[in-house]
Amino acid sequence: MALLDAFFGNHREGRSPESEAAIAWAVERVEPMLKWAGGYPDRYRKPVAHALDYARALAARVPGPLVIGAESYVTDPLVHALFASPDKLCLAVDASRAMKAFFQAHPDAAEVYAMVAVRRMAKARFGLEMDGEILRRDVRQEVVYFTDHTVAEPGLTEAEARQRIARGLFESLIGHVAKRIEARKQGKQALEQERDELLGRLRTATAEQRGELEQTLQSTLARLAESVASLDLGRYPEDFDAVLLEPEKYLFLEQTEINLDSMGIIRQPEAAGSNEVVFCDLIGRDRRRWTVTLIYCDHVKNRGSITDRLANAQRWLGL
Repeated sequence: MALLDAFFGNHREGRSPESEAAIAWAVERVEPMLKWAGGYPDRYRKPVAHALDYARALAARVPGPLVIGAESYVTDPLVHALFASPDKLCLAVDASRAMKAFFQAHPDAAEVYAMVAVRRMAKARFGLEMDGEILRRDVRQEVVYFTDHTVAEPGLTEAEARQRIARGLFESLIGHVAKRIEARKQGKQALEQERDELLGRLRTATAEQRGELEQTLQSTLARLAESVASLDLGRYPEDFDAVLLEPEKYLFLEQTEINLDSMGIIRQPEAAGSNEVVFCDLIGRDRRRWTVTLIYCDHVKNRGSITDRLANAQRWLGL
């Protein structure tokens, strides 16, 4: 991890010690034996460099920083949407391992930048609405809400926080390389189990059953041979290429505009109290979405003051 921190903090083009460290970390994460399998480190320079550039560009596109405080809670629809209650942010900060480590490393820090990631959800409900001077009941509404508030990648400056976000994105891409190989290993184990079961059935098979079982066994053995060949260390660089040269297939950002009122209800753009809120979603290969943004908090030495300020804002709004 320290090697990767050094790379993101001191990037220089070419075969610098930092770029070599990034390659070393990536290969160590996937399969340490690749260092002795031939082609190391030259074979990995192009895919690793491409993934690093992509991670930096993606981190730069994360919106923010949002200033978290009483004023922004009142005036910024995105802050109000993400943190439905004053305690949400402070609870997320207190639960974050990354933030705990940050405060331990920087006990005198007066401010912090960090990435907030949340799950954006929507649900239908029936509620009350005014139609002119008429109060209508059981009006169908769609409400946007957020769960799994996570605060990660803190830094003393915006630049440091974005470096940490880029590092995390790069680590995620390398994780996808490892997952491709692990999936093949699991496939090999499944085929070995299938082979053993077929051999067991052949031992007790009747003459009529043997023909079909032997044919199935030959097919299984052929697939097993292909699986074994795919796990040759010489094939692993292909996995680096597949993920790191096309990282947009595995990790990308997408913006969604939604018009919301102060209660999180989806409204038409022309409706009274409607505000357009732009959400930025980080999407992985599994299609799961995390709504992400960079935040800025001051007075973090006394995090209780944040709670007090947000509570005052909530009372001011009458929530």
